[in-house]
Amino acid sequence: MEITLNLITLTHLAAAFFGLLSALVILYFGFKSNPAIQPLGIAQLSNVLAILVGFALVSQLILQWPFLYRLGTVFLYVFIPMPFLHILFYTTKRSWKWYDLFHALPLVIYLVDYGHVLMLPNAQKLVLIQQEINDLDLMGHFKQSKYFGPRFHQEARTVIFSLYWVAELVVYVKWLRNNPSLTPENKIWRNWIAVYLGCQVFMWFPVYLSMLGLDIMITYHIVNSFSIAWLLISSLSLFFFPSILYGPKLAELYRVSRMEKKLSRDPLPDAERKKLEEMMLVIENAMETNRYFLTPGYSIHDFSHHIQLPAYQISRTLNHLKQKGFVEFIAEQRIRYCITKFNEGEWMNYTLEAVAAECGFSNRNSFTKSFTKIQGLSPSEYRARQQKTE
Repeated sequence: MEITLNLITLTHLAAAFFGLLSALVILYFGFKSNPAIQPLGIAQLSNVLAILVGFALVSQLILQWPFLYRLGTVFLYVFIPMPFLHILFYTTKRSWKWYDLFHALPLVIYLVDYGHVLMLPNAQKLVLIQQEINDLDLMGHFKQSKYFGPRFHQEARTVIFSLYWVAELVVYVKWLRNNPSLTPENKIWRNWIAVYLGCQVFMWFPVYLSMLGLDIMITYHIVNSFSIAWLLISSLSLFFFPSILYGPKLAELYRVSRMEKKLSRDPLPDAERKKLEEMMLVIENAMETNRYFLTPGYSIHDFSHHIQLPAYQISRTLNHLKQKGFVEFIAEQRIRYCITKFNEGEWMNYTLEAVAAECGFSNRNSFTKSFTKIQGLSPSEYRARQQKTE
């Protein structure tokens, strides 16, 4: 069997290779530190698998791998909702919910309708492939559909894809309107998603044109080309914009940490020290009066916006006068608040998770670690001592 290898098929292969590497990296960071990119990793991986099926078709390797027959649509149905979920997770700062399973409904419908074909022996799949491999229009008919008839899945997945794209755009624009001033990391993500949305248009819109009479070969190559282009763009962009992987919080902490180290080396004249002491009063009064520290995920940029002082000045003040960064400063405020509550006899029956949430910590581990570092004993031990003295 002669295998067709040319620039197109080799480009498929290269995109799949780099896409697979980036998908694994995205999933690694997604599960390690940044849940918002988990759908992005799944999207990248499913796009890679769909590209590999496309590679098998254009190279005619599918004649050697008949088990891939009709699996491309499975991977596309996995891919379609994932960009929307990524944008939703990023802009709303949430992770998976049980009802996100409803996004798998189109995939379930396809599996029910085409399960009998997917379960065929390879020999029978090979017969179908030989009938369709040189006629993409015939392959696009999905004539083996059990319940919906020819062309249904080609048209259905296109309509579903376009509706998800509209939903992505709505969430994205709403987020931009609600966040007129963005951090550098958010600006990177904003621009990156704009390119993503642009590439996606060419992954579904040409299919509408084929429904209106455009040659299906032209449609196939447009869709395939932009799928490959996106895999390459997204894979290479991770090297230049790693904050997409780390998430804005970790990237912000890293940038502020570097800024604090630089500031600590600057000389501090008497006049400047007096100025910083005045600023320190403003910082402490604002934090104590408004209790901004009780807000989970509260950042130096949030504080800068609230008290109308540049973040670098806040960082400089804390670094020179308190010898600590903003993260340590706000953790200290939370622990002092917690100790006050314990001393007043409150929260004695709360779980540590509940106490952590009340103090503004995002989880029990960070709360316990900060409490132990500042107080010299764990919150459980401190609370137990307080109960004994009552």
